[in-house]
Amino acid sequence: MKGQRPGAAVEKTVSRIVALGLAAVFVGTLMAGASSLVSLGALAVLTAFLWATLAIPAELTALIFFAALLLTGLAPDHVALAGFESKAVWLVFAGMVLSEVIGRHDMGHALFDRLLGRLKSYPALVWLISATGLLLAFFIPSAMGRVLIFAPLVRALTDRLGLAEDDPRRHGLFIAAVLGAVIPAFTILTSNVPNLVLMGAAEAIYGRTLTYGEYLLVNFPVLGLGAFILIPLLVLRLFPGERRIALPPAVPEPWTRDQVKIAFLLAVTLAFWTTDSLHGISSAWIGLAAAVASLLPGVGLLPPQAIGKLNFGPWFFAAGTIGLGGVVSHSGLGDLLWSQAAAAVPFAGLPDAAKYAVLQLSAMALATVTTLPAIPAVFTPLAGSMAESLGWPLDAVILAQVPAFVIFAFPYQAPPVLVGLTFLGVPLRKAMKVMLCFAVLGLAVVSPLHYLWGRFIGVFP
Repeated sequence: MKGQRPGAAVEKTVSRIVALGLAAVFVGTLMAGASSLVSLGALAVLTAFLWATLAIPAELTALIFFAALLLTGLAPDHVALAGFESKAVWLVFAGMVLSEVIGRHDMGHALFDRLLGRLKSYPALVWLISATGLLLAFFIPSAMGRVLIFAPLVRALTDRLGLAEDDPRRHGLFIAAVLGAVIPAFTILTSNVPNLVLMGAAEAIYGRTLTYGEYLLVNFPVLGLGAFILIPLLVLRLFPGERRIALPPAVPEPWTRDQVKIAFLLAVTLAFWTTDSLHGISSAWIGLAAAVASLLPGVGLLPPQAIGKLNFGPWFFAAGTIGLGGVVSHSGLGDLLWSQAAAAVPFAGLPDAAKYAVLQLSAMALATVTTLPAIPAVFTPLAGSMAESLGWPLDAVILAQVPAFVIFAFPYQAPPVLVGLTFLGVPLRKAMKVMLCFAVLGLAVVSPLHYLWGRFIGVFP
């Protein structure tokens, strides 16, 4: 595939060989009669490794995880399958349906062509593309769906502009589109899988239901807007080019009747999401209602049969990551691991700002060896023990992991980023220039400001 990393096939083969070795270790612990904690630890490492390397599809890894738990009895059925009972999983399903609706009726073109207007400069276009990616995050609850809808539009735009394959502006626009559609959205509860895994794990383990409004208030003003500002600035700095551009004249097609219906449905859905703390209806059930409405006969947005053609991979993946968190918490494995770390390091004596840094850096370290959705799956079960040893409120510890969703340096950590860059043919070494600078500035500037904001609104001590 164009844009694929050199040696990717070799890496995948090596990953599968290592995975077979880890699977043999897991089976060996069972045959040797090791304690359930040892076997669960081996299974958790195998699962996290497969998700990190994508040696096999993520949804297949989730199914292997479920099968291994149920066949061996290492966890009760209700714990192993708790992910399917989570509200977050049903929000993933709603996102799959709504993404299909938006893609089928070409809402991306209907919105994007109108936003282009009479732009005449490359910097303005970079900012517009980043802003459009962020705007889509409020309406399309699937990062992969956003990327797969938005990326072809931006590629068509660069062709209309006549930008050559080797023009830095072409790659700059592509990077702005992918990163802009994914990274700031980690601060919008309904918009990315790690957010939903965090939501589901917090509810399943601690009975704590995060609302759309409170999550947005804590994370969007600094983390979300900070990422939105940094991405275009870095793209323009690292991918400069002639400022003036000339868009061929084009008149957007009038909105169709179905597009008007979709716009109304999305507006109502967003209105209910942002006011969930007032009416008390979970954002998951609001999304599910919107998905059901789009499938109803007579509405005309999707035929009811379309549900059988959806890609349910993200659904199983979300259930698997939430299930992993539940199993780690229920078994006591997470508490055991953190107690060992807490015994070696005097966390309680650290200043609160240092405690925040420890939590964020711990989550970021985890993210370098796995994918971002695995952070809340592993980190959230530890939150109770962390809160006790740090002397922090549980909510503060749960939410302190969110900066690690936003501030990361490698495309593999966020599958939608990797897929989008590969789809658009962006060499990963070029994208890495932006991502590494973003990670450094995020740690140095955005993260400390986020902590100060959290203290100001009373979330962080």
